[in-house]
Amino acid sequence: MNVNNNRLPSILFIVFSLLWMGLVQADTTKNVFETDKSAPIYIYASQSGKKILKQGRHEDNPFASALIELLARHHLTFGEFSTGLVDLTLEKSRGFQQPDISASSILDVLGACTLQLLPKPASESRVALILAFSDYSGSNLPSLPGAKADMSRMADALVRAGFREVRKVLDPNNAEVESTMRAFAELSKKSDMAVLYTAGHGIEVEGNIYLIPGNYPFLQKNTMLDKRTIPLVRLGSALQASRANFIFYSGGRNNPFGAE
Repeated sequence: MNVNNNRLPSILFIVFSLLWMGLVQADTTKNVFETDKSAPIYIYASQSGKKILKQGRHEDNPFASALIELLARHHLTFGEFSTGLVDLTLEKSRGFQQPDISASSILDVLGACTLQLLPKPASESRVALILAFSDYSGSNLPSLPGAKADMSRMADALVRAGFREVRKVLDPNNAEVESTMRAFAELSKKSDMAVLYTAGHGIEVEGNIYLIPGNYPFLQKNTMLDKRTIPLVRLGSALQASRANFIFYSGGRNNPFGAE
């Protein structure tokens, strides 16, 4: 990416501001098949160890609402998007949630700061996948009707923002997740930008984030994480667009099971 030297001071200011707020973190889970050019940037709804507000039937997800509001803007760079997402989520959650941005290298974030998100360049191809878990009747976790609602409104926002294909998958089992991600990997290879948005229950254990499907045996606590959950980094490795890959995780990052 070519960067105008006159813009470097403002770009550096954005990056160092993100560092000061604790938003840019090193991610040691980079997949060996990813190149530096398309290394994914993870954007979380909360800080490590923190909960999120409930996604009930009549409760908006502050993180999703902030993202949708930003996607409706006419002009937006990634640097502006990053600071705007933090400010809007904090405002909509009344200070409860502060988003977090993680990349394999600060250079990935630095390189993305001048990336034009909106309006979408006419020659650029963008695709998105929304993976939502809403029905938890098969486990001891509360269902999340708000996750299903977020899937629909997020899809509409992405289409309006110029994404040529937006796929929606609701309450998949593990086999369906695998087939969905394989298909999306092939689609993203032919695109300039790929976005994955996830909604549902989640957990962070020793720095690793896991999506919890609707049939997870909650009473078995951490013992089934490796077999019955979906590691977020595995989903991220499927995004292979040539220019930019973004993973939005709207779940919590606390561990309700505690130390095992």
